[in-house]
Amino acid sequence: MTDYHDVICCIHETEKFDAIREVVYSCPVFFSLDDKDRFIDAVVRREQIETTGIGRGVAIAHGKMRDIDRVKVALGISAKGVDFRSPDGELVHLLFVIGSSPLRQVEYLKTLASIMRFVKHKTVRRELIRHASQIDFSDEREEECLNFINLMAGQHFAAFFDTKFRSH
Repeated sequence: MTDYHDVICCIHETEKFDAIREVVYSCPVFFSLDDKDRFIDAVVRREQIETTGIGRGVAIAHGKMRDIDRVKVALGISAKGVDFRSPDGELVHLLFVIGSSPLRQVEYLKTLASIMRFVKHKTVRRELIRHASQIDFSDEREEECLNFINLMAGQHFAAFFDTKFRSH
């Protein structure tokens, strides 16, 4: 099982492409990528097409490479905020970076839906941002935030999606 320190980091960059690079180079979940720079280029190319800033202080940047064996997700938390030119004009404090293979589209979409399920809650966003200067969730009491942290640590987004959404 992955530790949340492998997938969640503090970021200090305020320019979006530098922030994406910081997440990829800071979160061990991406250390196994054979070519991190090529992955970052894929994420940046996608970001240049249209912003992945979705609003409410959240961006979900993503890139695809054939040699990524499973969907990988990291979260960079920024105290200062990053300008992603989000539709609502807010700075991004929660920057998700998703790496996947174009051959794993269903798994990618389930991952995206699972993340969205949590970040739509103001309480989860607030609690995550509260930890922007030091990633330590040992005092976290908010159940939904703890569930999200466990999901990030386990990186089993598709399984979570199947459990939570199949019956609805």
